[in-house]
Amino acid sequence: MSRWNDVITLLAAPEKYQDDAGSWHEGERVGRQVFCNPGIIGIMTMAQLRSSEARTENTRQPVDIGLTDASMVYVRTVDYEGEDACIYRGKEMDITIVTSDGENTKLVLHRNLGND
Repeated sequence: MSRWNDVITLLAAPEKYQDDAGSWHEGERVGRQVFCNPGIIGIMTMAQLRSSEARTENTRQPVDIGLTDASMVYVRTVDYEGEDACIYRGKEMDITIVTSDGENTKLVLHRNLGND
């Protein structure tokens, strides 16, 4: 993988803070852009999405793949810091499956189409 000709914005989990009255609030998600290579979603990846292996980090619930938009990208392992969401090609998506071969990390991105 030598191209790295696309960009993804990885979104960190929002920080929680407490105001002077004692109420808790969620802050804004902070994003950072990293270079990526687009991949192709194959049969095995779709099988993972349909199985109970694919779970979002924030809900720990199986992914509902009824009407979905799914993408796959590769980022350098040193660039990925455990984010659970991203913006890719103008759409906010959940990072559903993460696998690494050491140097590169594969991210499978998922978005329910009914959430627009």
